[in-house]
Amino acid sequence: MKRPKNKLSLAGKIAIIAVFVIIMIVIVIFFPKIYRSVCPGEPKPEPEFTSVKVTLLNGCGYDNVAQEVKEYLLRNNIRNIDIVSWRNVPRDMFIYEKSIIVARKDNPQKLAFLMNLTGIRRRILAWSDDYIEEFQIILGRDYRQYFAVR
Repeated sequence: MKRPKNKLSLAGKIAIIAVFVIIMIVIVIFFPKIYRSVCPGEPKPEPEFTSVKVTLLNGCGYDNVAQEVKEYLLRNNIRNIDIVSWRNVPRDMFIYEKSIIVARKDNPQKLAFLMNLTGIRRRILAWSDDYIEEFQIILGRDYRQYFAVR
């Protein structure tokens, strides 16, 4: 019995092998990224701290903004947040266009947690032992971008 003759040239065989190698490289590079995004994997560990003490300050001048954000956080059962107080900024200086986090205590882990939780990236480091709270969130006119209130 005769075997059929393979009519594929050497260049054709090299091209097929090259395509196969490229496909394998693409799978090896992109499959882990796709797998991680589709499959939930292990649950994210809870922060090691018990709570973050936060004061909410209305820095935009709109009525009851700090109260609304406080109620939003409580209504959505946000864990690890302890709201110390909520009020207007001192001396009614409603000049904040953008919301900002003021760090009153030196704790980078809690700052990162609060930034990830709220989405607010602007921050000021103003460490002081005179404050009870660890952080202040000054709500600017863009507060609706971070908190789904009214």
